[in-house]
Amino acid sequence: MFDYAALSADYAAQHRTRGNQRSHMIGIPLIVFAVVVWSQLASGFPLAALLLPLYYAWDARVGVLMTVFIAACAAMGTVAPAWTSWAAFGIGWGFQLYGHQVHEKNRPALLDNLIHALVGPAFVAEKLTGLRK
Repeated sequence: MFDYAALSADYAAQHRTRGNQRSHMIGIPLIVFAVVVWSQLASGFPLAALLLPLYYAWDARVGVLMTVFIAACAAMGTVAPAWTSWAAFGIGWGFQLYGHQVHEKNRPALLDNLIHALVGPAFVAEKLTGLRK
C-alpha cells in the first residue's frame, strides 16, 4: 500500500492509450474537485486533506502536488455555485468511462484495486505538471 512506484506502475499498465490518458487528464481533476468540495466543513477545511499524509508517505513531490491541488479545489469550492460540484462529478465520470470503453477497452482500474482512487489523482497531477512522462 505504501509502494507508490509499484502502485503507479500498475495504474499506468491499465492506462496505456493516449485517448484514455487524455480523458483522465480531464475527468480525474473534475472528480477530485467534487470530492474536495463535498468534504469541506463549514470552516472551509476539506476533509479530503486528511489523505495528504499518505501522499507524502508515498512521495514528497506527490504530497506537495496534491496539497496544492486540494487547496485550489477547496478555494474554488468556496466561490463556485453548489451545482458545479455535481456537474464536475458527472462529467468527470463520463470522461473516465469514455476513456476506458472507447480507447482502452477495459474497465476502470479502481474496480480491481480501490487504492487506484487515490493513485489516479496523484498520477494525473504528475502528468499534468510534467513530473511524469
